[in-house]
Amino acid sequence: MTPPRRRLGATGVLLLAVLAVVPAATAATKTTLRLGSHTMINPTMTPAAVNGLFKASRDAHLGTVRLDVLVSSIFPQPLGLPDWTSLDTVRAAARYHHLQVMAVLSGTPWWDAKCPLGALRSDRCPPGDEAAWARMVEQIAARAPEIRYWEILNEANIVNRKTKMGEYFYGDAVAYARLLRVSAAAIRRGNPRAKIVFTGVIEPYDRWLDRVLAQPGTVRSFDIANAHLRGGIGKLDDMVRVVRARYRARGFRGPLWVTEMGYPSDRYFQWDPAYIGRSERAAQHQQGRFLHKAVPVLLKAGAERVFITLRDFDFGWGLFASEGVMNWPALTVKQAYYTVQGMALRLIQRDARRAARGP
Repeated sequence: MTPPRRRLGATGVLLLAVLAVVPAATAATKTTLRLGSHTMINPTMTPAAVNGLFKASRDAHLGTVRLDVLVSSIFPQPLGLPDWTSLDTVRAAARYHHLQVMAVLSGTPWWDAKCPLGALRSDRCPPGDEAAWARMVEQIAARAPEIRYWEILNEANIVNRKTKMGEYFYGDAVAYARLLRVSAAAIRRGNPRAKIVFTGVIEPYDRWLDRVLAQPGTVRSFDIANAHLRGGIGKLDDMVRVVRARYRARGFRGPLWVTEMGYPSDRYFQWDPAYIGRSERAAQHQQGRFLHKAVPVLLKAGAERVFITLRDFDFGWGLFASEGVMNWPALTVKQAYYTVQGMALRLIQRDARRAARGP
């Protein structure tokens, strides 16, 4: 493997050149670390799209951007040089917009995938050569000191009902625990200041989470617990308390983040009877109302940070397709964007008042 390189790739340099002619008012915008954006930025996006999503996060006063970093896109061939283009694009945007980044690390290269029978995608398989995987991950972490937080896989506990295999990871709880430990150690070698975030568990997670955390050394391998909580507003506080208790029962005492939170703006998929619009405009209003109620509940119940879905999915139909507070790919805002912006501003103002009062 080639040693880690700190300089920006060609695309990153191009993005910095573009940003240099953009008004610098963005840098003065205050943000809150209590709220983040779930952007779904991925390696296929253009520098302009990446910058647009970072800017939208900043303008909404959201302090942390959640995005995807795929090992398979950086190391596509076993003997080839790494392609740092997409990673350097993210780095450039993070530095310009002064935002923290939490990267979801995934994407096993095809040449290092150890896939079970019936696997449909090699990038969701556990690595066959863990030492090779660790070398790649260490290089990535060293290359991108701007990425302060690393989430190891997305929703690794979900099982597809049709295939009976993992939705995002073709491995069981023991395999995830092993991958978590190997990846965490590699990231910390590459960037000792980095923090490790557990995968975002989604209900039902009890047995799976218990088994992962029971594996020797696993509880010490991560710094931040994680859950994706979508439910009725009256249940969210209990959902936070229950998941925190589950982590604590296995010895983890760190903070809990909710790294995905949202509600559809499409009235056909609005599932809460109290928040259903009868027209497109009314449905967008109900999306904002739901978030206005739900996010403070999560924070008050004990979630240290909540990441709100910023943009719609790449496909246009389904329960989660309209969950963003921005339309995609147009990147125009919905009513709920201003709701989120207002919540962030109130958190910033509250923190300023507390700081002014002193200890």
